[in-house]
Amino acid sequence: MNKLTRRPDIDGLRAVAILSVMAFHFNPRWLPGGFAGVDIFFVISAYLITGIIHASLLDGNFSYRAFYVRRIKRIFPASILVFGVTAFLASQLNGLLLPDAKYVLLFLFNYHTSNYFTQNSQTNFFLHYWSLSIEEQFYFIWPLLLGFALWANARLFGPNARRGLPRVLPLAIAVIGFALGEFWVHDPVAAGTAYFYSMPRFGELAIGAFAALLPRSPGPSRLTGNLLSAAGALAIALAFVLLSEKGYPGVRALVPCVGAALILYCWNPTGGVAVVNRVLGSRPLVLIGLISYSLYLWHWPVLSIMRFWLGQNALPASYMAIALALIFLLSIGTYRFIEQPFIRSKPGFKVVFPAFVSTTLAGVVVILMMTGVENYNIPPMLGGEFTNVTIDGQNTHLTSGWIDPCFDKTFRGATKDLIDKTCAIGAAKPPSILLVGDSHGAAIGAFMDRLGRREGFALTSYEVGACQIAEWGLAARAPGVVRTPERIQNCEDMLAYIKANHQKYQAIFVVNAFNLFAGDYNVFSHAPEAAPGVRIDILREIAKTTPIYFFYDSPVIDRSIQYSPFFAWLNVPTGGYPVKDGDQGNPLIARAVASIPGAHWVDLGDSYRALTKDHFVYKGYPVYVDSNHLNGYGSRSLADIFMQSDGACFICRVLSAQASR
Repeated sequence: MNKLTRRPDIDGLRAVAILSVMAFHFNPRWLPGGFAGVDIFFVISAYLITGIIHASLLDGNFSYRAFYVRRIKRIFPASILVFGVTAFLASQLNGLLLPDAKYVLLFLFNYHTSNYFTQNSQTNFFLHYWSLSIEEQFYFIWPLLLGFALWANARLFGPNARRGLPRVLPLAIAVIGFALGEFWVHDPVAAGTAYFYSMPRFGELAIGAFAALLPRSPGPSRLTGNLLSAAGALAIALAFVLLSEKGYPGVRALVPCVGAALILYCWNPTGGVAVVNRVLGSRPLVLIGLISYSLYLWHWPVLSIMRFWLGQNALPASYMAIALALIFLLSIGTYRFIEQPFIRSKPGFKVVFPAFVSTTLAGVVVILMMTGVENYNIPPMLGGEFTNVTIDGQNTHLTSGWIDPCFDKTFRGATKDLIDKTCAIGAAKPPSILLVGDSHGAAIGAFMDRLGRREGFALTSYEVGACQIAEWGLAARAPGVVRTPERIQNCEDMLAYIKANHQKYQAIFVVNAFNLFAGDYNVFSHAPEAAPGVRIDILREIAKTTPIYFFYDSPVIDRSIQYSPFFAWLNVPTGGYPVKDGDQGNPLIARAVASIPGAHWVDLGDSYRALTKDHFVYKGYPVYVDSNHLNGYGSRSLADIFMQSDGACFICRVLSAQASR
């Protein structure tokens, strides 16, 4: 395969690209359009590789085997190293990221990432792999397409024809790619994920390919080269300053792409190197450009893990300095000991390709063993005792350790005696209290069970996911994924049971996700939103004969919490942070309850604060299983704290309050 003379200005342009991306990821206000550095990388990559492929095809010595071996050696070793480290840390900190991580290894991650504009994208450790997926998808088919274009061109215009289809092909891809990009970014359905789509980015790669196929002899004159490269530099500078992620990558992506292509095209050592190219070829920029691939691989996981750990997207200056130093140290080491040795290594296709395939498959298998297979309800087989993952739409640890005999069960037509017997918790006696609510009621089951055993009462614990007693129906803000016909019916059945049987209990305890579904802030959309209405009329009617006790709801935090054997071994605590406005539901419900005779508010705020003061970790173990549910350990610990702080018999006060009515 033909080799091109290394151009220092290209390394310098790589440096500009990676530094702009890093500046944007450190703080978007520093360089609002710095994300366009990725587009510049696409153009550079396609320019270089297309030049090599085209020259080899014309010379008749192009080898598809050699091409793919070269790509594997260049991309895979450093990528798999960073992936392995990142996947391990994800397994210890946020296993919910792992199910999509397997697509990194298959170069399909760009189709399995979240909406680019969501807040949690800042703490998705793998997010930067979307661009590598697109690049490798393009190079999987590009040599075949270019080879076919040359073959067809020779058939149509003669064997010595050097123009025509090879240049028309990238132009056609660019037109289609940018047109589709412009359509998708204005489509309300696709706008959030269009940033990751392959075809618009293929259009960007095609710009670089087209520049590589333009005639090189005699090349632009000194004046022309200076003018064009200056125009390219200006276009890139304007892109960095003026572009916005919203509505990207539509036709606006042409600005940095064409700018980069102009600079690449204007290299002409015989006619005099343009000023811009000479500046880009300066030693500091070249040195950064040499490690730009490793910088790209390492900078995002370092930043996203640090943000996840601290619970804030805007890192303090001291942490930024630590992150920057760590990124450069890791990148220099990776370039020196991984990138370069593998690029220069001698093994060919028979060794490299089987090693690549086997390593990829092994990685996928390990990830599947850690995550299970959600589509087939297969649970994890590795690390399942501590790693949070989702199976069948449910966190695998969501009900681990709960005391919830009747959560989300169907009781249509069942008698009160059967429900009491099936759903009883607490003391070994017939239930006198009806505990109702949603998954938060199930999560606090161990609390109620311990309280009942200590104070000698039993409860019928009957909960339906997302069923709000205060709203008297399925919660208005419940995500669509939980609004199933079965759950809606179960909720209606539970509410009908309360109406028909509440007088047969001494009291009703209500535990609901007030912090999620009430309040004036929607923690799902991260936007202010008017609170759902409280059915005062229905609650007042029930409370006339049966006292109702609404319990303070658990605070909402910013992450899924899991136990980490690795960080526990290091004696390094992990935990979460409260979500802004995530506690607005409690005072709203408390005010509504205060207006209802016979309804009472049970304030567990002090107990929760004692339980969660150490970043929602209590005595070394997390008390939440996700962003808003207590785990079994947390519920039992909450009971211990409450019973220690509350000397008088809680249920005695409940019953005496009823007797005094």
